[in-house]
Amino acid sequence: MMENPFRYGGIVTGAYFADRTVEIRDLKREMENINRVFLVSPRRFGKTCLLYNLGKHLEENGIAWTYLDLNAFPDLRHFAGAMASFSAKALESNSDRLLKYFSGFRRLHPKLGMDPDGNITASLEISTEEKDPLSALIEGMNQAQNLAAKKKKRLVVMIDEFSDIEKYDGLAIEKAMRSEIQKHSHIGYIFSGSEQSMMLAMIQDKTRPFYKLGRIMELGPIQRESYSRFILGWLEKGGYAIRNEDLEGIFSLGKDVPYNIQRLCNTMWETAVESRAITADVIQSLPLIIARQDSPHYEMIWQSATKSQKNLLIALSDDPHGLVFSRDFQMSHGIGPSSSIKASLDSLLKKGILARAFDNRYIFVDEFMPFWIRDIRKGKGGRPSLFKTTRIAIV
Repeated sequence: MMENPFRYGGIVTGAYFADRTVEIRDLKREMENINRVFLVSPRRFGKTCLLYNLGKHLEENGIAWTYLDLNAFPDLRHFAGAMASFSAKALESNSDRLLKYFSGFRRLHPKLGMDPDGNITASLEISTEEKDPLSALIEGMNQAQNLAAKKKKRLVVMIDEFSDIEKYDGLAIEKAMRSEIQKHSHIGYIFSGSEQSMMLAMIQDKTRPFYKLGRIMELGPIQRESYSRFILGWLEKGGYAIRNEDLEGIFSLGKDVPYNIQRLCNTMWETAVESRAITADVIQSLPLIIARQDSPHYEMIWQSATKSQKNLLIALSDDPHGLVFSRDFQMSHGIGPSSSIKASLDSLLKKGILARAFDNRYIFVDEFMPFWIRDIRKGKGGRPSLFKTTRIAIV
């Protein structure tokens, strides 16, 4: 039996990666010219997959690349060591030469280990005596530039969730990094992030060190036409039958978010695996199937929410286009006052359960959670007791 081609939740590459032809072309050209790009994207739009697929294209053109996710490094010391290690390993594959190169650092020293296959591995870390991790970071960046120049190679450094740099005393690091990056003639940089307001402030605020350091590229939804070709191509290979007009329902339900589309298509494939017939009714059933699959996760969120937060989530699941601070919305759903709503909103935004849209609405980050909330309230497939909350009347 053919495996399900619609993958989600991890790094998707090759034939399983949906489109992004234009974005890869533009980024590849920028990196060939050793430029700097700030890639800004909402969560679940596939920017990490885009970067990995870009890396494959760069390799085909003889350009080395490395990827770092700032979420993986709790402090500047770990980030500095990883930045230097990853950059060096992208440029030098010979173990002996790599160790010799590592021995030339002043603020970082080699760390030997062993991989699961029993092979010796090497990386760099800051010594416990080193009191200045920022200088170690800059030394690693400088050494990477020198190594790339020596080997006459181009290197692309991709740093994901770059807005998290603020957790390391961001302003001082931004200043030092900008000063160093401006000297680099063999290294291109892609700084990506999903905290859009923080990323844009970093590069558009005249008082910030990264002001106009490079091009801003905003990652939007994949065009429906090209995405449809991708989906229909795989369905045809699997022997599935679907009407083109019914496929539009996938995009509407998924709000054009790539993660959502992949998840819906994955579930669609499994739901119709016996009949191979995908109807409009099958498509409309998919969000609830997913919501029930993810019920344990939603229950954890629900149990940790306050009564006011639960009431607000119920209201937004019933009325996703409502304006939460309007009197009509509050009266219609029996919630309020506005001060209580604001406190709930602040907490739900911080937890990443809700997000603020550009039209001042508040939306669920997980598009399938509202289906779970509505389903449980009907007493189907879940625990109605979770919803024994008291509505707050507006005074």
